[in-house]
Formats: sequence, structure tokens, C-alpha cells
Amino acid sequence: MATAVVTGSVVGALSCQKDSYLQALETEVISCEEYVRTEANGKSKSKKSTDLSKIQGDENATSNQTWMIEFADSVLFPEGGGQHTDHGSVTPLGEITSNVIPIKNVKRHGLRCIHFSPTPLKVGTTVRQTIDYPRRWDLMQQHTGQHLLSAIMHSMELPTLGWSMGQPGEMNYVELPRRPTDDEIGRIQLKCNAAIRENLPITVETPKDKVSSSLPADYDGAAGVVRFIKIGDLDYNACCGTHLKQTSHIGVILLHHTQSIRGTNCRLFFTAGDRAVKLATDAINGLRGIGVSLSTSAAPEDVAEKVKLLNEHVAEGRKKEKRMVAELAKYGAREVKETLKRSTGAFLHRPEDGVDFINRVLIEMADTLDQGGVVVLCTGDVKSSGMIVIQGREDLVTELSAQVKETVKTAKGGGKGRKWQGKVTEWGKGEVEALENAVREL
Repeated sequence: MATAVVTGSVVGALSCQKDSYLQALETEVISCEEYVRTEANGKSKSKKSTDLSKIQGDENATSNQTWMIEFADSVLFPEGGGQHTDHGSVTPLGEITSNVIPIKNVKRHGLRCIHFSPTPLKVGTTVRQTIDYPRRWDLMQQHTGQHLLSAIMHSMELPTLGWSMGQPGEMNYVELPRRPTDDEIGRIQLKCNAAIRENLPITVETPKDKVSSSLPADYDGAAGVVRFIKIGDLDYNACCGTHLKQTSHIGVILLHHTQSIRGTNCRLFFTAGDRAVKLATDAINGLRGIGVSLSTSAAPEDVAEKVKLLNEHVAEGRKKEKRMVAELAKYGAREVKETLKRSTGAFLHRPEDGVDFINRVLIEMADTLDQGGVVVLCTGDVKSSGMIVIQGREDLVTELSAQVKETVKTAKGGGKGRKWQGKVTEWGKGEVEALENAVREL
């Protein structure tokens, strides 16, 4: 593991940016201030206030207090250029008991690199910073992969409008002005991986006379360092992030699905490196599991065909279910009509059916309800959800809706005139029977 001892640096010239493969660094504390969280009304929760309180802190901190520490230099990269913050730790040196301090959030503030720490450190304390290198490696593979992907697409007249790096384990995406065709996506992926195999050099240049329009508004380009990332002769772009030193270290780039947004714009999802390999492995294992459950092989075309057949069976089953519900609704409506011939109210409860059944029953008996009387239809059973519909003579609907509110504890609904309807979050024991009795007593 490489280790270096250096002096103060601004963001743009940090050790993590000079050597992105550096894993540890000895440096010293040059400032330490308590982070002041700000309430919604803009007032600080603490009497102390600093300019640094304007930047967002570590939302995952378990301690009630967080300190913003600036070191003379840093091996931990502050988020920027679309790249997430590094994780790592800080260990004070030269002390009898040196506790390892976890760092999960590093941010840029102007030219300064601010580390959010659950523990304060005295100015002048010498420390050893250590990076969570597997995380850094993953982030560099995604970030450098995006630069290469965008360069390849630019050569095919598909400029990148923006991009987003997924959290570890998630997919990334680039935003494009249009959706690439399936043929274009295939060619882009082939070209990206061909460039990876060529093992092109990736270098960082910091020309003093060159400026970039992509600099953040609060970054002083004159006092800071403007970095350009060069990938062979393919790409030359300003970027503050940490990058790999050669394209072979990207490993592989996999292109996934697309998503249309904002008119003709499109998001093309991708992963790179170890993250892409893991995602592909998970997908293969998932296909194998689906294949086993469907009694077919794990070959994508076999699984797709089996799923297609399964969907067809499901669609046919739903058609049969609709026809069955329609038939049941006719019988239910007939039963209600017969009841209304000899009673003022009718009650029908179907535990397993839902809103489609109720609506069909009401359609079947629309003429009957116009002649007077009231019907109460409900679905669901004890300890399950359901619904209630009351329709008919206005005064009876009002009377029974009030009875529902008293009898069914979790019922909520409303209505006016000849109809009231509501949902039951969970039927209680005896509530259906109590409601049925209320209808019979009309």
C-alpha cells in the first residue's frame, strides 16, 4: 500500500487527484469546526455559526454532533464531477490511544476539502488517512467508463447531455437527445469494449492557460487547478474526479435498457467493471432460478418463451374470471331483486370478490333501485380489507351509512343522495353480521 506525506493542497490538486491509486496518506489537521445544522426556517440550532454551515453534512451520522475537519491534504475525494464521496477512516498518530475515526462524507467548499467527522481533532494533529479502496475502485470504473462511453457516442453523433452515477450496486445512466436504436446500442458496446482491450493510456493535464465552462460557480479557477482527463486520442474533457490510469482497468462496459424522458430525450443505463460483472452474474443466476421454476433451461430465449406462454395463460385466466364474475353478478342481482320484492332493504356479501363484482351487480339492478328500497353490497372478510356500497332511496342510504360508521370501526367513505361507498381497512369480528342485521331491521 502506497503512503505519502505532503503539505497543503486545494481541491483540484489533492493527493487523491494527483494519484488516484494512492490508498493512505499522512497529513495534519489545519481546521476543525462544529457542523451547525440549519432548520427549515433558516435559523441555526446552535449559537455558533460559520460559512461552512451552508454545505450539507452527513445525513447518516449517528451522533448528535458532527465536525467539519480540513486537513493539509487528502487521500479521500470530495464528491464532484458526478462522482460520489469517498469513504474511509482517519487515525490520529503519536497518541497513546488512537481511535480510528470513520469518514463517510467528504465535500468541496470552494477550494477547500471538508471531511465530516463524528469526532473532533485538534489543529496540528498528525493523522493517517486510509481510503475504502474497493469502493474507490468501483467509483473510478464507473466514472472512467462514463467518459469512454460518452466519447464513443459523441463520435456517433450522440452527445451526452448529462449523467448520473448510481450508488454502489446500482446502474448508472447517461442522458441523450434521442433514443439510440438497438443496432446503435450494440455497436456502442462493441466499440467501448474494443477501446478497453486496446489499453489506452488515461492521463491528467492541468494547463494553466485553459479554462472550462463546466466549473462550479463557487470554484475559483484562477486560484485553483483545472484538470482535464485525456483517454488516448478519444477524449479530452475537464473533470475533477478520480480516474483509472488505463482503459483495461475499466474491465468491461455493459449497456442496459433505455428510458424516455422530457420529450425526445432518453436515458441509457450502463454499468462498468466489477459492478457490471456482478450485475451480469446476478442476472444469470436469476434466469437460472426462473428457469427452474418454469421447468425450462436457463437460456434467455427459453425463459422468454416460457414466460410468454405463462402470460398467455394468465391473460386467458383473467378473461375466464371476468366471465365468471359477470355470471355471479347476474345471480347476485337476481337474489337482491327477489329480496326487495318483500323487503325494504337487501344485503349481499361476497368475501372473495371485489369492486368489479359490486359494479356489475349495480348495473344489473339499476331499474330495480329506481323503484325504491336500498341495497348494501360489501366484500372482504374478518381480518382482511374490503369495501361497502350503499345505493337506493336517499333517506335509507343516509340511515345505513350512519349505521356503517357505528358498526364497522375501520370503514371510511362518503357520498350523498342515493349512493354512499367506502373502504374497510380491516373487518372486525361480527361486523358483517351486524351490518346485515341493520339492513333486515329496516
